[in-house]
Amino acid sequence: MSEKKFEYKEPLKGERFIFTLLPLDSLEVISHQRKPSQYHVKHLLQSLRKIGFTVPIMVVEGNKKGKYVIIDGQHRFLAAKELELEKIPAIIVPKKMAKLMMNFNIEKELNIREKSYVALQVYEEILQKEPEMAENDPEIIDAIEQGYYVTLGIAYQNTEKLAGSSFESILKKCDLFLDLPLKEAFRERNKRAEKILEANQILKDIVQKAKEMGKFHPFLYNQILSYANPHKRERDIFDFNETFDQIIETLREIEENPEFILEREE
Repeated sequence: MSEKKFEYKEPLKGERFIFTLLPLDSLEVISHQRKPSQYHVKHLLQSLRKIGFTVPIMVVEGNKKGKYVIIDGQHRFLAAKELELEKIPAIIVPKKMAKLMMNFNIEKELNIREKSYVALQVYEEILQKEPEMAENDPEIIDAIEQGYYVTLGIAYQNTEKLAGSSFESILKKCDLFLDLPLKEAFRERNKRAEKILEANQILKDIVQKAKEMGKFHPFLYNQILSYANPHKRERDIFDFNETFDQIIETLREIEENPEFILEREE
């Protein structure tokens, strides 16, 4: 028995869309869609299990009768397959709109705060089940993408006002996956989060002084951290504690004399 279809007019452009439930075996992902992220799929699985399938995929009719091509929603489609669903909600769009929609793929990219929260959640779930598993195990690397997301996730739990994106270029060089059992690695990541929070607080204090001096600009966080980063022009991997100890020391010097960095041309 075929599912009922609800046709409606899109309110801005007036295009006619159709909402319905489509069988998974009638769907295929467009051939030049970007490679799916298992990290994103796991995030969606957790969400779907809690609240259900609330966001439809977007499809266009395929060349074969009864077949549809997904133009937005491949991660939701893959998550639905993992959950062994038979059908999922979908919006069928006119073919003339398909190319335009593919050029403006509307799947939301997670920001660093969201990635960090999700990574920490996945990490803690694995930690509870497999505390002796090495943090650099391929299963964990595939699940959370970057080790420093876990450190930032812990830091974000302590303060929402964390300049996570500004710290990211530094963390890429010094906060990799650890060759330690998860139960030990997690303790180490908590210690690292404390150092990031310490550096972040000094950074915020410097920026506040800059605002009071009328010298704030949108790139100030990055400018200050770039100056404080002892390895900004090097490509090697560095020790986390040594790197952040130097950063914190330099930030304290800037805090004492913020005019120096504010007048400095990067």
